[in-house]
Amino acid sequence: MAFREVDVVEVREVLRAWLDGGGLRTVAQRAGVDRKTARRYVQAAGEAGLARGAGAAALSDELIGDVIARVRPNRPGGHGAAWDVLLGRQSDITGWVNQGLSLVKIEVLLRRSGTVVPY
Repeated sequence: MAFREVDVVEVREVLRAWLDGGGLRTVAQRAGVDRKTARRYVQAAGEAGLARGAGAAALSDELIGDVIARVRPNRPGGHGAAWDVLLGRQSDITGWVNQGLSLVKIEVLLRRSGTVVPY
C-alpha cells in the first residue's frame, strides 16, 4: 500500500514529538495538525506496539505505515467517500465558486439537491 509523503511526514513528526515527552496539544501545534488528529496517531501507534519510552529509533517505516493504515483505512488516494461524491458535482461547484458564492452557500445548494457530505 502506498501512502502520500505528507501523511508519512505528519505521522512521523507527531510521534517523534510525543516520544520526546510532548503533550498532545504541543505535539499537534508543532506538527501543524489538530489535537484530535495527533491523539488518533498516538493511539494507533500504541495499538501497533509503540511505547512512550521507546525512543525515535522505534519509528520504523513499517510502524508509520501501520499507523496510517489504522487511522485512514478507507482512503485510497488520500480521499474519503465524500470526495468521490463531490467529483460528480465538480462542474456545479466550479460554477458556484466562479460566481463568488461562499462555502456555506455552496454546502446549502449541495444539500438542497440531495448531495450531503461532511462540511
